[in-house]
Amino acid sequence: MATAEHITPPGALTRIAVLLERERRTRFSGGNLGYLWAFITPVVWIGLIVALFWFLQRTPPIHVGPEIFIATGILPYLIFRQTVTSLSRTLAANRYMRYLRPVSNNDILTATMMLEAFNMLATSALIFLGVTFLFGSALPASLPGLGLALGLAWLLGCGIGRFVAAAGLLSDAFARSVPLVLRPLFWLSGIFYTATDLSKTLQDLLWYSPFLHVTELVREAYFLGFVSPMATIWYPVAVATAFYLASVPLEQFATRRRIMRNRL
Repeated sequence: MATAEHITPPGALTRIAVLLERERRTRFSGGNLGYLWAFITPVVWIGLIVALFWFLQRTPPIHVGPEIFIATGILPYLIFRQTVTSLSRTLAANRYMRYLRPVSNNDILTATMMLEAFNMLATSALIFLGVTFLFGSALPASLPGLGLALGLAWLLGCGIGRFVAAAGLLSDAFARSVPLVLRPLFWLSGIFYTATDLSKTLQDLLWYSPFLHVTELVREAYFLGFVSPMATIWYPVAVATAFYLASVPLEQFATRRRIMRNRL
């Protein structure tokens, strides 16, 4: 019989796959109905905002239906928000898993990122196909461009979310304040407007919001002929990368601090 020291620990990919499946089962418990909760939130948000457009008799600033205009604005924001929220909670939710060697914080965070990527693909396909089928909206002008833009929303969520998760190891109050910080971003993401609707002063100011870049890129890819005056790919990538890189030493410091406290 093999002794414990002769058992080969699972590889990193195997560990992440196991953690991903565990996260999926935990978050979407309750049978097949559990999976629907991943789609209910964006559908409700889009429905409420479209209803508000109809009630106020407001039309989108570009010549498209309000349903698809709102969908292209709300989905990038929700992808980012859900990724940050999930990462900010995952280390606390899986705190006992960190005592199982060789499971690490990085394994847990990576598994959560991958689960959010799968959710992003499924939710985006469901929402866009649903809007197209129900309201007769045109299909995306550039499917690769749309995938890239939505991927940038996920990438921003991964970078900022990992930083929040690492900071949360040092301060529980910081982790609890994250939802409060995310709320104003709803109004800075271009959900109700495009950059061309803004004055030059506001364009210059909101250029520093990577979320507006992402929303503009989504609409450039979806709507034929729409060109944003400010959208860039490199800026959201740079912001996501900066937060991700900053999170690595922060997480290592928090882990060492926790170990030292346990020894005292």
